[in-house]
Amino acid sequence: MGLQAYEYGLRPKDGFEVIKHFQLTSEHLEILNRLFTPLIGLQSIGLYHFMNQFVDNDNHITLTHYIFMNELKINLLDFRKHMDYLEAIGLVKSFVKHNEKHTHFVYQLVQPPTAYQFFNDPMLSVFLYSEVDKNRYQSLKSHFEKEYKDLSNYQQTTRKFTEVFSVPKTMVKQDNSYLKKVQNYSGIDLSNETFDFEMLRQMLNHHFISNEIIDKEARELIIQLATLYGLTVDGMRNIILNSITSNQTLSFEEMRKQARSYYLIEHENHLPKLQLNVNQVNDFNEQNQNHTENWLTLLDETSPIDMLASWSDSEPTQSQKSMIEELIEREKMNFGVINILLQFVMLKEDMKLPKSYIFEIASNWKKKGIENAKQAYDYALKVNKPKSYDVQNKKDRKYHSREKQLISKEKTPKWLEERNAQSKQQDSGNKDEKLEKDRQAFIEKLNQKWKEGDNK
Repeated sequence: MGLQAYEYGLRPKDGFEVIKHFQLTSEHLEILNRLFTPLIGLQSIGLYHFMNQFVDNDNHITLTHYIFMNELKINLLDFRKHMDYLEAIGLVKSFVKHNEKHTHFVYQLVQPPTAYQFFNDPMLSVFLYSEVDKNRYQSLKSHFEKEYKDLSNYQQTTRKFTEVFSVPKTMVKQDNSYLKKVQNYSGIDLSNETFDFEMLRQMLNHHFISNEIIDKEARELIIQLATLYGLTVDGMRNIILNSITSNQTLSFEEMRKQARSYYLIEHENHLPKLQLNVNQVNDFNEQNQNHTENWLTLLDETSPIDMLASWSDSEPTQSQKSMIEELIEREKMNFGVINILLQFVMLKEDMKLPKSYIFEIASNWKKKGIENAKQAYDYALKVNKPKSYDVQNKKDRKYHSREKQLISKEKTPKWLEERNAQSKQQDSGNKDEKLEKDRQAFIEKLNQKWKEGDNK
């Protein structure tokens, strides 16, 4: 299972750099877009493309994970989810270095495989076949098939180097260690998978099959097929016995066919599909809940003035400070309640803090017995539409409704959007799913805002 953001403390302020040891070509793009997108999705492939722009950061500006959050409009847990997909499929390698004050990540983009490598990889080809229909699979495959000129009836007349150029008499000593080395695609990493090769060897010996037939390439293929199709040692023995050629060599193509046929018979003619690890999903959901609880606890302990400074990326005005002090003194509210209230208003009012509107909400929340950040957060989730605090602002909001719609895509989480119309069309199950997505978007937006300010 891949590492999640919480497993190594991934934060918006953590720095990163992107490296690659190859030149991304149009052929690579074709492979990524046509073959890998059906496997891991457009967002994951899009993240790969997005990261490529940070290779060779000539401006030497500090890169933080806030860039992903701000420009891709995703939270860090979603970022890690897509990185998990890229890492698991073999397109990205991740490295991290911690010290007392800073955490720095290095993301290495791996050169995509050639079409030949992809379609000859038993796992990639089978998973692609399972995601698209037969006709689409053949169409994708034929797109990359090239006709080569038959030169068997031709005589080669190519000149040799020494026939054209003289050989230098002196050699120049030079250090080439800093030249980039191409990081070729090495396939899906199955180094954590095991197979009982000793038992397989003993079984094959009973059939007078030499141990040399299972070389390094054969071992790799056996692990791939065993992992892909869930094959036992006995099943693999039968596949190998049926894949030995008349020259006493092992046909890899026949092994793949035999393994595929074996699986289809056992699973009602259905090939395996690319699925997430169940434990990974459960861990993700559990962490999501813990993340919310920690965030709410921190809000209860953070001064509203400090929160406001970090949220707006600027020092609060004197009138704003006075308003917060008056709010604390008059309403006797918990820090967490005020923090949620202020963030709630800013998100709804395009980062403005209308005093009368804030005190109206504060009075209402106090009457409802809201005493901490969690209660304020839960109540805010139930709010469907904004209130006007004066007639003129109501007219302004109506006049600028189209402009504010565009702004809300960046500033406002989905939980603040009007959902009355949708609620008539969706059942309770869909509501719960949407609420969970909206909740996470809200958490990440607020959490990264005030945390960033505290660490400047």
